Amino acid sequence: MYLVVAETLAAQIADMHVGTRLPPEDKLARQLGVSRLTARAALAELESRYLVLRRQGSGTFVSRRIDYTISRDNPPSWSASVRNAGRTPAIRTTSWRLDKPPVEVRRRMRIDARRQLLAVSRDRYVDDELVGFADSWLDPELLPDLPQTLDTTASLHDVLDRHYRLEPVRGWFGVAIDPAPPEVARHLRLHGHPPVIAIRSRTDAAARGHRPVELTISWLRADIFRVDVDFDTNP
Repeated sequence: MYLVVAETLAAQIADMHVGTRLPPEDKLARQLGVSRLTARAALAELESRYLVLRRQGSGTFVSRRIDYTISRDNPPSWSASVRNAGRTPAIRTTSWRLDKPPVEVRRRMRIDARRQLLAVSRDRYVDDELVGFADSWLDPELLPDLPQTLDTTASLHDVLDRHYRLEPVRGWFGVAIDPAPPEVARHLRLHGHPPVIAIRSRTDAAARGHRPVELTISWLRADIFRVDVDFDTNP
């Protein structure tokens, strides 16, 4: 029974704006002519499909995941993906440091063990809600004065493209969906260990012979984003 009610609700909310608040369970049950337990089970089903978001103490809200497309032709810009979905992105830099990167980062960035890179940590928001964070390693030789140039809320891709004119393109990426590690769950204020999307990507500077300029490890909430990998083997 609850699956039939879930399908009815899914059809009703299909044209609603993201963030629209649904009636409380008891009122929803009366409107649908079912028990409160059935209404609750139907909402839980929609939540499992990422069609609604339930916030304890606040209510149930219409939700749709944002398509984050990773492809050769799409610019490696998280902010652009959010804006294309009609949502409002925000990025807040939380820390900077000059440091020697881990072995895996050095290998992907094609640098030797003596080189230091700029390490930047940034939180990502959609419509003022924390939805992810990223740790980036950047080549300071290609990005002089980046800490002074990059506004704490600016898109890194836009700065690489418009200020440094590096023509950033995606050079490598890897995607995985896993239960949130404890430190990720704490950072994103998640309860338990729900699935999160881990994206490891490298951006190359096409204007500098495709030299690697940035390597980023991102964590995104799987209830907010859907990653679409569009890979064409033809150049």
